[in-house]
Amino acid sequence: MKAELADLKKFSIFDGLDDRELQLIVEHAKEETYRKGSRIFEEKALATDLYMLIEGRIAIKMGNREVDYVEPGGIFGWSTVTEPYAFTAAAWVAEETRALVIRGEVLRDIFEKNSHIGYLVMREIASVISRRLKALRYKLSETR
Repeated sequence: MKAELADLKKFSIFDGLDDRELQLIVEHAKEETYRKGSRIFEEKALATDLYMLIEGRIAIKMGNREVDYVEPGGIFGWSTVTEPYAFTAAAWVAEETRALVIRGEVLRDIFEKNSHIGYLVMREIASVISRRLKALRYKLSETR
């Protein structure tokens, strides 16, 4: 199912973008559903898509260890917009899930053509990466 402009406005990674800019992205986004217990992508696999969680819950795992969770309004699969375009962790469906999905190559092309969009989105993605790194550091300190 195709995404709507209102769907994208629910995600903080698009804060600061106007409707015209969001339209460039929404044209390429689609909605997908995933069953509990399924794996969406595996660690070290080629990162092809960015996922934006509408409902459900995603467990982010490194090896057998859960390092973070993604809740509605969050994103996962950010590796699709950062070289070397390989997932740094796996994404497992913890609860029945609906997500918007957009191809990384499409986003990168949009960012190349419109640096304002690229800057704002990548700034928010950097924030997600930072939060996940902090969560991982916390998990690692728990095991010592």
